[in-house]
Amino acid sequence: MPVPSTCTFTTPIPTPPTTLPSCALPLGHSNTTLLDTCCNGHINPVTTYAAPGAPDACYQFCTTEDVRGVMACLGAPENLGESGEGTATERWRCFNVVEREVKKEGVYGSGAGRVNERGLGVGGVVVVLLGVLGVVMGV
Repeated sequence: MPVPSTCTFTTPIPTPPTTLPSCALPLGHSNTTLLDTCCNGHINPVTTYAAPGAPDACYQFCTTEDVRGVMACLGAPENLGESGEGTATERWRCFNVVEREVKKEGVYGSGAGRVNERGLGVGGVVVVLLGVLGVVMGV
């Protein structure tokens, strides 16, 4: 994609026009191919946009549900490397990244009788129901 002559890239990458998780790059070189590859362009199309008040679209972005995967792809040493986020020479940036809380469930015991923080597992419920049924039927 040709870069308009008005694109100077002297400021950090501006926020793309979306509230969804997204990643952006300046136009130029092989950036379009790289962003298309990292964002799975057949699913998450790459779109160009202009910085606020700029006459031409000098940046490109994609929205994605897998921002962490796109960040890892863009940041790989064979691709663009570290983003340089917040500097005038930043190479890429991701926006609206939400940290998801990952809760580790404590599991106690093993096999069908294992109990986790939410109560008995499916196997535990089956064993208890079979026990109750055996008592009721006199087995």
